[in-house]
Amino acid sequence: MKHTFENAFITGASSGLGRAIALELARRGTRCVLAARRLPELEQLAAEIRAAGGRADVCELDVRDTPGLRSAMDTWDRTVGGFDLVLANAGIGLALPAAELVWEDVEEVIEVNFTAALATLIEGKNLMLPRCTGTLVGMSSLAGERGMPGAGAYAATKAGLQSFLETLEIDLRRSGLTIVDIQPGFVRTPMTDANTGKMPFLMEVERAAVLCVDGIQRGDSVISFPWQLSWLARGLVRYLPRPVWRWIAQAVDS
Repeated sequence: MKHTFENAFITGASSGLGRAIALELARRGTRCVLAARRLPELEQLAAEIRAAGGRADVCELDVRDTPGLRSAMDTWDRTVGGFDLVLANAGIGLALPAAELVWEDVEEVIEVNFTAALATLIEGKNLMLPRCTGTLVGMSSLAGERGMPGAGAYAATKAGLQSFLETLEIDLRRSGLTIVDIQPGFVRTPMTDANTGKMPFLMEVERAAVLCVDGIQRGDSVISFPWQLSWLARGLVRYLPRPVWRWIAQAVDS
């Protein structure tokens, strides 16, 4: 069954894949509440959506402020008449070898990529459960499949989010809610523009957004792409013995 969405709440909507997904959802008729810290970028995106005939609202917030996030979601849920799609997309990267990690940087990655994502999903669940309908989506990553050289904090938060989404799917199986885990590989965004390492099968953000929205509308449990990297990460690398994966990861990173 193909899902259609009247109202969506999207964190991290000011740039990257979140921005592209908002544009694609709006093109398909969804009213999007765009949430992020950077107000000028949000207003520009909202204007772009409205100019194309879509509907968009701006919600300036820092997802690390979980009480503020939950309050904003509750307010906007009432304002638009109920969210039927919540996308926990906000995320930041951190590419440093373990020897150079400092706690302050790691803490911020955990707060944004994991704590805020879970807060968004739990509040979305609380809003949707009484209505017995809705779709909760988390933006994890193929990097969450194994320990990744130079990306320990980032990969750990994405692995944790994957586990949480899978648990939601199990626990809420009779609730009427749909749970979707998006696991991208490398997508051309401001985050990946800062990468200096290899990015195999790099995908353009517009194509990635179409794949995401198509999968969300189908109610896919997991949306992973590009297929080449997904096959490697989810179909092969996941099952390698730890010594074998450690040898491969060290060889690729050298």
